[in-house]
Amino acid sequence: MLGLLRKSMGELSIQGSRISSRGMLPGNNTISGTASISGLTGNQLLLPASGSVLSKRAYFKPMGDDGRGETAAEGSGITLYDSKGLRTPLKAVELRFKRLDWGMWIRPKAGRNKKAWKKHTRQLQNREKHFFCAPYHNSRFDRAVLSEIKEIRHIPDDPYKVYNDISYQNHQSIRRKNSELVLKYGSQIYNFPWYRSHYKKQILASDKNDNHVYEPPGYQKDIADGNGVFVPTERSYDIPAPSYVLEQRGESKIARMEERRYWKAVRLGERYTGFISQCHPLKLPVYGTKLG
Repeated sequence: MLGLLRKSMGELSIQGSRISSRGMLPGNNTISGTASISGLTGNQLLLPASGSVLSKRAYFKPMGDDGRGETAAEGSGITLYDSKGLRTPLKAVELRFKRLDWGMWIRPKAGRNKKAWKKHTRQLQNREKHFFCAPYHNSRFDRAVLSEIKEIRHIPDDPYKVYNDISYQNHQSIRRKNSELVLKYGSQIYNFPWYRSHYKKQILASDKNDNHVYEPPGYQKDIADGNGVFVPTERSYDIPAPSYVLEQRGESKIARMEERRYWKAVRLGERYTGFISQCHPLKLPVYGTKLG
């Protein structure tokens, strides 16, 4: 049966027929318009591919001057290896990120140049800020560049000199060690209380009063003069006005949840201490505390 079918197809002849094709034929050949076919055999039922360009997609396109190639345009991010599996220095990392002398990588805000025509002044100012990269990205970027990028560079009038000289880990540890001294002796004139006029149903990050890293005026100078210990000096602008009274207003879901956790801890302690009366200091709100 198969042999008879092949023989009949071989003897097939098409004379004076016109075929109009407007779609994709097998082989990625696009044909538009009409074509005249005559005397086609079994192996010539389809038009031959003439003038067709095969779409060869390279795994990586050449990197441009802005450090962006096909991979970055598709949102795949930074890749450590090329198409052959070899590790090469990536221009995209060198152009899009900055490595400080103490090992931290910083980057500008993502999408800072998008729709700048309709951003107000505050948004235009915020887009100039820089952020620390994630620890996972720091290790990848260190492997993606050569050792010359990691070396300390001495550039005249370097705007990053202040950030290269100080380590954030060192600054954070010093601030944590002096937290009690800052709370006791530091000026609270700029430690404004947290306030939100309207709350939402869901908890937002701005609902949390996490101003625990407050630095009073002249904190850096006092730390430098005290050799890492906060020894404040009295300044004229540290003294507030007599009527300068700030009070925290409002209560968010964060405060209510904090109060619930506190009462739960008190109830758990009653198992060992017995019943605690309502007049006990543990159950009375104290001014200046979270429940005060």
